[in-house]
Amino acid sequence: MAAEEKKETVAEEPKGGKSFVKIIIIVLVILILLAVLGVGGLIAWKKYIAPAIGMAPHEGGAVAKKEKEESGTTLGPMLPLEPFIVNLAEPGGKRFIKVTMEIELGSKELDVEFKNKLPQFKDHIITVLSSKTMDEVITAEGKFKLKEDIMARINQNLKTGVVKNIFFTEFVVQ
Repeated sequence: MAAEEKKETVAEEPKGGKSFVKIIIIVLVILILLAVLGVGGLIAWKKYIAPAIGMAPHEGGAVAKKEKEESGTTLGPMLPLEPFIVNLAEPGGKRFIKVTMEIELGSKELDVEFKNKLPQFKDHIITVLSSKTMDEVITAEGKFKLKEDIMARINQNLKTGVVKNIFFTEFVVQ
């Protein structure tokens, strides 16, 4: 009987050792997968998500780098605008948006041209705002797209410079 007990314990030991090795391998595979997913998520955040929502500096071409070096971290001349209250492009026209913004101009010389064309630019802003639906402007990404659309419309009509940025100081959708 003693010999039979030894055989049973000998047979059980390798089985227990194999399961321990399997557990270690599974844990290592899970850790490697988590590391790969973490690195992939970090790369996606830095390269795509953060710039899209404005949390990271967007790296542009040579022109953008030159402007960065010249301007440093200071803002250009700021031009506050009165609030815009516009119906959104929703069925029945029951939703509206109220936006107050400040325009960052590329240079001081642009201030005169911008003020001379202010009625035209207000029309552009109203047109862009009223073409949007609530779903398009309610998200952070939608707000950045709205800024880009407004800047593109304004910059098409400027001769002495460009609008560098738009800052929403009030944004209400109802």
